[in-house]
Parts: sequence; structure tokens; C-alpha cells
Amino acid sequence: MSERMTFTDITPEQSDIIYALICELRQDQALDSQVLKNGLIANINDPNIDYQLAWLGSEVVGFISLQLQFHLHHARWIAEIQELVVMPQARSLGVGKALLAWAEEQARHRHAELLELSTSTKRVDAHRFYIREGYQATHLRFTKPLAYK
Repeated sequence: MSERMTFTDITPEQSDIIYALICELRQDQALDSQVLKNGLIANINDPNIDYQLAWLGSEVVGFISLQLQFHLHHARWIAEIQELVVMPQARSLGVGKALLAWAEEQARHRHAELLELSTSTKRVDAHRFYIREGYQATHLRFTKPLAYK
């Protein structure tokens, strides 16, 4: 890796960059960019949500979001990675590992009991990555699409 990896917080002005990263993550579904931008702005203002961009030189190559929530059944704060995406050209360069390390440090700093994440059952390479990074498959997550008006 010849270019130095750096990390920055995000700003609302970077919503187009975030949109492109989320589209890479959600290849199966088009998203409304304005709705994403509005949600991003709301989340930036939420003290329990943190974001980080990964850069190689002047190119954004990764993104992570971290949410903290007090879980009553733990009687503790739990941190959850909501999104983690590394662009294909930057995979196997340590970007994902560095973003996870950032999330883990943030969670520790905020006194979270554990850090959890969900990933699609189709993302077998991601499963291997998370296991290699010390994560364990301990839960099942059930989802149900809801129609709204």
C-alpha cells in the first residue's frame, strides 16, 4: 500500500460520497439519495451515532457507522456497527480491519459491554473476515418487511 490510510468524521456535505458507499453495500436495491441525506443529517446530530470515512490518499475507500444504545436486558450500553463497507479496490489492504479497530475503540471509550453487527447470510467473505477479527456468530436476526404509506 503506497498511499497512507487516513480517517475522518463525516459532514452533511459528503452525503453523495456516503450514498455511493451505501449503494456498494446494498447492490440489490436503489435508494433515494435525498432520503438518505436527510437521515444522514439526523444521524450526525445524534450523540449515540458515530461515522468514520477511510481514505487512501485523496480517495474515499471505506465507511463505518456505529450506534450505541442502552439495552435493558444487559443493563449496559451495547455498540452496534450499522454499516461497514470497503470499496472493492481497497479490500485486503487493511481498511476494514482499521475501521473495526476504530469502532472497537469508540465502543470501549463509551463503556459499551460488547460490539455487535449483522451481515447478510450471502456475504460469506465478510463472515470469514469478522471471524478472523474475533467476532462470533452468537445470535440470529429475524427481519420482516413492513409496508408503509
